[in-house]
Amino acid sequence: MKKLLVLMIISALISCNRNKGFEDEIKGEKELDYSDAFQFKLEAIKKIEIFSYPDRLVWDTLRHGEEIIRNNKIDFNTSMINEKVTLLKETQIKELFDLIEVHCKVEGDVAPYSSCYMPRNLILFYNDKNRIIGHIELCFECGTSESSNNLKENWDYCKDDLKYFFKKAGIKYFVDSEEKEEKERLFLDSLKTAKIVNNKVLKY
Repeated sequence: MKKLLVLMIISALISCNRNKGFEDEIKGEKELDYSDAFQFKLEAIKKIEIFSYPDRLVWDTLRHGEEIIRNNKIDFNTSMINEKVTLLKETQIKELFDLIEVHCKVEGDVAPYSSCYMPRNLILFYNDKNRIIGHIELCFECGTSESSNNLKENWDYCKDDLKYFFKKAGIKYFVDSEEKEEKERLFLDSLKTAKIVNNKVLKY
């Protein structure tokens, strides 16, 4: 009799937990907390730069090692950059910081793990001395990213909210359709017949 009672209690607890998890999923209110991602405070950020460019891993062959930031500057062919947006307003900086630090209340919106990486966007964080104190490079297509050592490894981002923020800030280059993929492919293929001199692309 006691064993039966214990089994009934365990069964009820399991059922309750399952229902609670299901309810949380339905409500979409499970908050993902990345408050330990930054090793620097919001107050340390005085400027943010956002960049867009074609899939970097296709054309980036001149960089030293694996670091994309060296000596306080971008260490790849900057002539390939399509767009650059600078954020100086505290409200903009805080909005982007919040998207990274504590973000994405709907768990399903977090970019899923993927082994592919075709980075087309870069975020640089600057302090009051105009020094780069951190960076995040993003691949919206694959849902992957790479970041500086003072940010959490393989940072997971709320892709829809972040893409919306980028668009609102002025970034327009996104490869999110077959037509745009083909256009980028043709451009990158054309680089095979080009020569890079002094960090500039010269066509033969």
